[in-house]
Amino acid sequence: MVNIDELRKKYQEINNPGGANKDNKEFLEKFFMMEEGTSLVRILPGKNDQEFYAETAIHRINDKNYHCPRVKGDKCPVCDTYFNMWKEINAIGKDTPKGQELAGLARQIKSYKRFYMNIVDRRSESVKILSVGQKLFGKILDCFFDEDFGDLTDLKEGWDFKIVKEQQNQQWPNYDKSSPKPKQTAAGSDKEIAEWMDEQHDIHGLVKVAEYEELKTLMEEFTAITRGTSISQESDSDSGSDDDDGYLSHLKSLKID
Repeated sequence: MVNIDELRKKYQEINNPGGANKDNKEFLEKFFMMEEGTSLVRILPGKNDQEFYAETAIHRINDKNYHCPRVKGDKCPVCDTYFNMWKEINAIGKDTPKGQELAGLARQIKSYKRFYMNIVDRRSESVKILSVGQKLFGKILDCFFDEDFGDLTDLKEGWDFKIVKEQQNQQWPNYDKSSPKPKQTAAGSDKEIAEWMDEQHDIHGLVKVAEYEELKTLMEEFTAITRGTSISQESDSDSGSDDDDGYLSHLKSLKID
Protein backbone atom coordinates (compact mmCIF):
# COMPACT_ATOMS: atom_id res chain seq x y z
CA MET A 1 0.00 0.00 0.00
CA VAL A 2 1.27 3.46 -0.92
CA ASN A 3 2.27 5.65 2.03
CA ILE A 4 0.58 8.96 1.14
CA ASP A 5 2.37 10.93 3.86
CA GLU A 6 5.75 9.83 2.52
CA LEU A 7 4.71 10.68 -1.04
CA ARG A 8 3.62 14.14 0.05
CA LYS A 9 7.03 14.71 1.65
CA LYS A 10 8.72 13.67 -1.60
CA TYR A 11 6.60 16.14 -3.61
CA GLN A 12 7.67 18.90 -1.27
CA GLU A 13 11.33 17.96 -1.70
CA ILE A 14 10.99 18.04 -5.49
CA ASN A 15 9.19 21.38 -5.52
CA ASN A 16 11.59 22.94 -2.99
CA PRO A 17 15.11 21.48 -3.17
CA GLY A 18 16.11 23.60 -0.20
CA GLY A 19 13.22 22.31 1.93
CA ALA A 20 9.45 22.45 1.65
CA ASN A 21 8.01 25.74 2.86
CA LYS A 22 4.71 26.31 4.59
CA ASP A 23 2.99 27.82 1.54
CA ASN A 24 3.83 24.83 -0.62
CA LYS A 25 2.64 22.38 2.04
CA GLU A 26 -0.65 24.22 2.36
CA PHE A 27 -1.03 24.23 -1.43
CA LEU A 28 -0.51 20.47 -1.72
CA GLU A 29 -2.97 19.81 1.08
CA LYS A 30 -5.72 21.31 -1.08
CA PHE A 31 -5.43 18.38 -3.51
CA PHE A 32 -7.14 15.01 -3.31
CA MET A 33 -4.44 12.36 -3.01
CA MET A 34 -5.49 9.23 -4.88
CA GLU A 35 -4.50 5.95 -3.31
CA GLU A 36 -4.23 2.70 -5.21
CA GLY A 37 -7.57 0.92 -4.96
CA THR A 38 -11.01 2.54 -4.62
CA SER A 39 -11.62 6.11 -3.49
CA LEU A 40 -15.05 7.70 -3.14
CA VAL A 41 -15.75 11.34 -4.01
CA ARG A 42 -18.67 13.66 -4.74
CA ILE A 43 -18.09 16.08 -7.62
CA LEU A 44 -19.37 19.56 -6.77
CA PRO A 45 -21.05 21.92 -9.24
CA GLY A 46 -19.34 25.15 -10.25
CA LYS A 47 -20.00 28.45 -8.51
CA ASN A 48 -21.29 31.69 -10.04
CA ASP A 49 -22.21 30.08 -13.39
CA GLN A 50 -18.69 28.69 -13.86
CA GLU A 51 -18.06 25.22 -15.22
CA PHE A 52 -17.55 22.53 -12.57
CA TYR A 53 -14.10 21.87 -14.04
CA ALA A 54 -11.08 23.89 -15.16
CA GLU A 55 -9.12 22.67 -18.18
CA THR A 56 -5.44 23.13 -18.91
CA ALA A 57 -2.58 21.54 -20.85
CA ILE A 58 0.82 21.07 -19.28
CA HIS A 59 4.30 21.02 -20.77
CA ARG A 60 6.98 19.38 -18.64
CA ILE A 61 10.34 21.07 -19.19
CA ASN A 62 13.44 20.75 -17.02
CA ASP A 63 11.43 18.90 -14.35
CA LYS A 64 8.89 21.73 -14.09
CA ASN A 65 5.33 21.93 -15.40
CA TYR A 66 4.16 24.92 -17.44
CA HIS A 67 0.55 25.71 -18.37
CA CYS A 68 0.33 25.99 -22.16
CA PRO A 69 -0.73 29.45 -23.44
CA ARG A 70 -2.92 27.78 -26.07
CA VAL A 71 -5.53 27.04 -23.37
CA LYS A 72 -6.15 30.80 -23.31
CA GLY A 73 -6.04 31.10 -27.11
CA ASP A 74 -2.48 32.43 -27.26
CA LYS A 75 0.53 31.17 -29.22
CA CYS A 76 2.88 28.71 -27.56
CA PRO A 77 6.55 28.39 -28.60
CA VAL A 78 6.67 24.89 -27.12
CA CYS A 79 3.75 23.65 -29.22
CA ASP A 80 5.21 25.36 -32.30
CA THR A 81 8.51 23.58 -31.71
CA TYR A 82 6.73 20.26 -31.16
CA PHE A 83 4.67 20.56 -34.35
CA ASN A 84 7.65 21.56 -36.46
CA MET A 85 9.68 18.67 -35.11
CA TRP A 86 6.95 16.33 -36.32
CA LYS A 87 6.97 17.98 -39.74
CA GLU A 88 10.65 17.12 -39.96
CA ILE A 89 10.07 13.62 -38.58
CA ASN A 90 7.42 12.89 -41.20
CA ALA A 91 9.67 14.27 -43.95
CA ILE A 92 12.63 12.04 -43.09
CA GLY A 93 10.53 9.06 -41.98
CA LYS A 94 9.48 8.33 -38.41
CA ASP A 95 10.88 4.79 -38.60
CA THR A 96 14.37 5.94 -39.50
CA PRO A 97 17.01 6.18 -36.74
CA LYS A 98 16.98 9.98 -37.00
CA GLY A 99 13.18 10.08 -37.05
CA GLN A 100 12.97 7.91 -33.94
CA GLU A 101 15.51 10.09 -32.16
CA LEU A 102 13.57 13.27 -32.95
CA ALA A 103 10.27 11.65 -31.96
CA GLY A 104 11.69 10.83 -28.55
CA LEU A 105 12.78 14.44 -28.10
CA ALA A 106 9.41 15.76 -29.28
CA ARG A 107 7.53 13.65 -26.74
CA GLN A 108 9.55 15.27 -23.95
CA ILE A 109 7.86 18.62 -24.59
CA LYS A 110 4.40 17.51 -25.70
CA SER A 111 1.52 19.02 -23.75
CA TYR A 112 -0.89 16.80 -21.85
CA LYS A 113 -4.46 17.68 -20.87
CA ARG A 114 -5.31 18.19 -17.22
CA PHE A 115 -8.65 18.87 -15.53
CA TYR A 116 -9.34 20.24 -12.04
CA MET A 117 -12.59 19.76 -10.11
CA ASN A 118 -13.82 20.56 -6.61
CA ILE A 119 -14.89 17.35 -4.87
CA VAL A 120 -15.90 16.16 -1.44
CA ASP A 121 -13.42 13.58 -0.21
CA ARG A 122 -15.66 10.98 1.42
CA ARG A 123 -12.78 9.86 3.66
CA SER A 124 -12.75 13.19 5.49
CA GLU A 125 -15.92 14.91 4.16
CA SER A 126 -13.71 17.87 3.20
CA VAL A 127 -13.48 19.80 -0.07
CA LYS A 128 -10.41 18.97 -2.15
CA ILE A 129 -9.17 19.61 -5.68
CA LEU A 130 -9.32 16.53 -7.88
CA SER A 131 -6.74 16.69 -10.68
CA VAL A 132 -7.18 14.13 -13.47
CA GLY A 133 -5.99 13.40 -16.98
CA GLN A 134 -8.03 13.14 -20.14
CA LYS A 135 -8.97 9.45 -19.84
CA LEU A 136 -10.46 9.64 -16.35
CA PHE A 137 -12.15 12.96 -17.12
CA GLY A 138 -13.67 11.33 -20.21
CA LYS A 139 -15.15 8.58 -18.05
CA ILE A 140 -16.68 11.21 -15.77
CA LEU A 141 -18.21 13.07 -18.73
CA ASP A 142 -19.61 9.82 -20.16
CA CYS A 143 -21.83 9.53 -17.10
CA PHE A 144 -23.57 12.83 -17.86
CA PHE A 145 -24.83 11.36 -21.16
CA ASP A 146 -25.54 7.83 -19.88
CA GLU A 147 -29.26 7.06 -19.62
CA ASP A 148 -28.61 5.24 -16.34
CA PHE A 149 -27.04 8.32 -14.76
CA GLY A 150 -27.02 12.05 -15.54
CA ASP A 151 -25.67 15.18 -13.86
CA LEU A 152 -23.19 13.86 -11.31
CA THR A 153 -22.91 17.33 -9.78
CA ASP A 154 -26.60 17.49 -8.79
CA LEU A 155 -26.40 18.09 -5.06
CA LYS A 156 -29.87 16.68 -4.35
CA GLU A 157 -30.21 13.80 -6.84
CA GLY A 158 -26.69 13.10 -8.05
CA TRP A 159 -24.24 10.25 -7.54
CA ASP A 160 -21.02 9.71 -5.63
CA PHE A 161 -18.18 8.62 -7.93
CA LYS A 162 -15.85 5.68 -7.30
CA ILE A 163 -12.30 6.22 -8.55
CA VAL A 164 -10.66 2.84 -9.02
CA LYS A 165 -6.91 3.18 -9.47
CA GLU A 166 -5.01 0.07 -10.55
CA GLN A 167 -1.28 0.12 -11.21
CA GLN A 168 -0.96 -3.48 -12.47
CA ASN A 169 2.78 -3.15 -13.12
CA GLN A 170 2.06 -0.54 -15.80
CA GLN A 171 3.87 2.75 -16.31
CA TRP A 172 0.66 4.72 -15.78
CA PRO A 173 -2.32 3.90 -13.52
CA ASN A 174 -5.47 2.37 -15.01
CA TYR A 175 -8.86 3.90 -14.16
CA ASP A 176 -11.12 1.82 -16.42
CA LYS A 177 -13.19 0.43 -13.53
CA SER A 178 -14.09 3.89 -12.18
CA SER A 179 -17.84 4.58 -12.17
CA PRO A 180 -20.64 6.29 -10.22
CA LYS A 181 -22.30 4.48 -7.35
CA PRO A 182 -25.55 2.96 -8.64
CA LYS A 183 -27.85 4.78 -6.18
CA GLN A 184 -28.80 8.45 -6.44
CA THR A 185 -28.35 10.32 -3.17
CA ALA A 186 -28.20 13.83 -1.84
CA ALA A 187 -24.59 14.95 -1.42
CA GLY A 188 -25.25 15.69 2.24
CA SER A 189 -27.50 17.71 4.52
CA ASP A 190 -28.48 21.26 3.55
CA LYS A 191 -25.98 22.58 6.10
CA GLU A 192 -23.15 20.38 4.78
CA ILE A 193 -23.88 21.31 1.16
CA ALA A 194 -23.84 25.04 1.97
CA GLU A 195 -20.50 24.67 3.76
CA TRP A 196 -18.96 22.65 0.91
CA MET A 197 -20.03 25.20 -1.68
CA ASP A 198 -18.50 28.01 0.41
CA GLU A 199 -15.26 26.04 0.84
CA GLN A 200 -14.65 25.45 -2.88
CA HIS A 201 -11.14 26.18 -4.15
CA ASP A 202 -10.45 28.54 -7.04
CA ILE A 203 -9.72 25.83 -9.61
CA HIS A 204 -9.88 28.27 -12.52
CA GLY A 205 -7.22 30.39 -10.83
CA LEU A 206 -4.84 27.43 -10.96
CA VAL A 207 -4.48 27.84 -14.71
CA LYS A 208 -1.77 30.50 -14.91
CA VAL A 209 -0.25 30.22 -18.35
CA ALA A 210 3.48 30.66 -18.81
CA GLU A 211 4.90 33.81 -20.38
CA TYR A 212 5.62 33.59 -24.10
CA GLU A 213 9.18 34.90 -23.80
CA GLU A 214 10.03 32.48 -21.00
CA LEU A 215 8.84 29.52 -23.09
CA LYS A 216 10.63 30.84 -26.16
CA THR A 217 13.90 30.99 -24.22
CA LEU A 218 13.36 27.47 -22.93
CA MET A 219 12.81 26.21 -26.48
CA GLU A 220 15.94 27.96 -27.72
CA GLU A 221 17.89 26.21 -24.97
CA PHE A 222 16.14 22.91 -25.71
CA THR A 223 17.00 22.94 -29.40
CA ALA A 224 20.56 24.10 -28.73
CA ILE A 225 21.20 21.33 -26.20
CA THR A 226 19.38 18.48 -27.92
CA ARG A 227 20.14 19.21 -31.54
CA GLY A 228 22.51 22.12 -31.87
CA THR A 229 20.19 23.66 -34.46
CA SER A 230 17.31 26.11 -34.41
CA ILE A 231 13.72 25.13 -35.21
CA SER A 232 11.23 27.59 -36.70
CA GLN A 233 8.58 28.77 -34.23
CA GLU A 234 5.79 29.10 -36.83
CA SER A 235 3.14 26.38 -37.05
CA ASP A 236 -0.60 26.10 -37.69
CA SER A 237 -0.87 22.41 -36.79
CA ASP A 238 -3.39 21.10 -34.25
CA SER A 239 -2.30 19.06 -31.30
CA GLY A 240 -2.86 15.33 -31.21
CA SER A 241 -4.66 13.33 -28.58
CA ASP A 242 -3.30 13.39 -25.05
CA ASP A 243 -2.64 10.41 -22.83
CA ASP A 244 -3.44 10.36 -19.11
CA ASP A 245 -0.04 10.77 -17.45
CA GLY A 246 -1.49 10.00 -14.04
CA TYR A 247 -2.35 12.42 -11.29
CA LEU A 248 0.76 12.18 -9.15
CA SER A 249 3.31 12.80 -11.91
CA HIS A 250 1.70 16.18 -12.70
CA LEU A 251 1.06 17.43 -9.21
CA LYS A 252 4.58 16.96 -7.91
CA SER A 253 6.11 19.69 -10.08
CA LEU A 254 3.21 22.03 -10.82
CA LYS A 255 4.58 25.52 -11.47
CA ILE A 256 2.73 28.06 -9.30
CA ASP A 257 3.23 31.82 -9.25
